[in-house]
Amino acid sequence: MAGRSGFSTVDGMVAITLFALAALGAGGAMARSARALGEANRETAAARATAEIVERLRTTLRAAGDRCGAVVSGSTLTAAAAVSWRSTPAMAGIDLRVIATRPGLRQPRSDTLWLFLPCR
Repeated sequence: MAGRSGFSTVDGMVAITLFALAALGAGGAMARSARALGEANRETAAARATAEIVERLRTTLRAAGDRCGAVVSGSTLTAAAAVSWRSTPAMAGIDLRVIATRPGLRQPRSDTLWLFLPCR
């Protein structure tokens, strides 16, 4: 039997098992990647909603002749996030805190943006 070459049944079973384990590992990595991509998309949408709110508040302030009383606290609900803002009078302007709350994988996530808007 020394002249025979090729794979035995055991060799084939070992190869199939190793291939199956590699495929399972790759599938798990793809699932984690898809979850991370979904989370990144939600973060981007929430950041975009926050930027739109801040720009709207700046436009309101400019339209009111830069009077500080034109920007008041409030909130809105977008498709991406619930965005709330609170304006606090400060010297020569307004301290503005904007909080965007978006759905997360297990629980809601919040991001806070603090900025200063100069006004009279």
